[in-house]
Amino acid sequence: MHQAHPYVKHAYLEELLPPKRMVFLVNPKAGTRAHRHIVRAINAHLDHRQFVYTVWQTERPGHATELAHKARQEGYDIIVSVGGDGSAQEVATALLHTDAVMGILPAGSGNGLAMHLGYGRQLERAIRLLNTAQVRTIDCGRVNGHLFVNVSGVGYDGAVAQRMQNSHCRGFWPYLYHSVWGGLTYRPIRCTLEAEGQRFERVFFVVSVANGSMYGYHFHIAPDARLDDGLFSVVMFENVPRWRYFFAIPSSLSGRLYEERFVAHFQAKEVKITCERPTFAHADGEYLGQGDCFRFEIVPKALKMFVPTRH
Repeated sequence: MHQAHPYVKHAYLEELLPPKRMVFLVNPKAGTRAHRHIVRAINAHLDHRQFVYTVWQTERPGHATELAHKARQEGYDIIVSVGGDGSAQEVATALLHTDAVMGILPAGSGNGLAMHLGYGRQLERAIRLLNTAQVRTIDCGRVNGHLFVNVSGVGYDGAVAQRMQNSHCRGFWPYLYHSVWGGLTYRPIRCTLEAEGQRFERVFFVVSVANGSMYGYHFHIAPDARLDDGLFSVVMFENVPRWRYFFAIPSSLSGRLYEERFVAHFQAKEVKITCERPTFAHADGEYLGQGDCFRFEIVPKALKMFVPTRH
């Protein structure tokens, strides 16, 4: 689907202050059904004095990267990912270390990056926030060469990503189901973490390497994470009875996860995780497969992001 929606204003004003060209890359298989009314929502809530826009729809995994490259080559000023964290990661891959600006509209299962940036989960409100957004340069991360913008991890959350990849359903309830089922069935694994002189060796339920602070749905995995500080927040859940993880959900929702006694955390630019057996891993919620050695590195000042000036 390719749709163009120009807005013609007074010719003299347009010459003095030409509108920015914006393209929306819509993932129709994301966790919500926002793609069904995206054009109507943009027409109603985007400031057409500032922006002229086009809507392109992705057709397969990796297509958002191809379309973002195309949009950059065609001179679009702002390239907006309409989907979840996985869609945002695909778009970011094409825009890394360029002058093109990336925006986000939440339409995925979790929308952790959109939540962290302040766009929230409500599509119409997020479109209105684009009208006053400003450009901010943020960091990204890599795990074994795979780019991520928000959060990557090894262990339980990788197992959830694997289950979601194999699921035909998207949205909150499938995400919750697979999260609970994974919490009950995943076997913690002994890992060794090495980072800038620090070393941890013990059995972990999950190790999250966070650039942003949220998984989505207000779950703060790394309350101190910042997108532009040049550091990861590394969060480790030690092996404790499962009920303690479930009882810690209120702490995660309130940003107080670090107060739980089974949680350890530190910050670093590079992290190496070695596991005693192959285990699950993900990057921005996209399943990466299994492995026993993972290297994470920060990519500083990598991406120009359109960020709301108010939440």
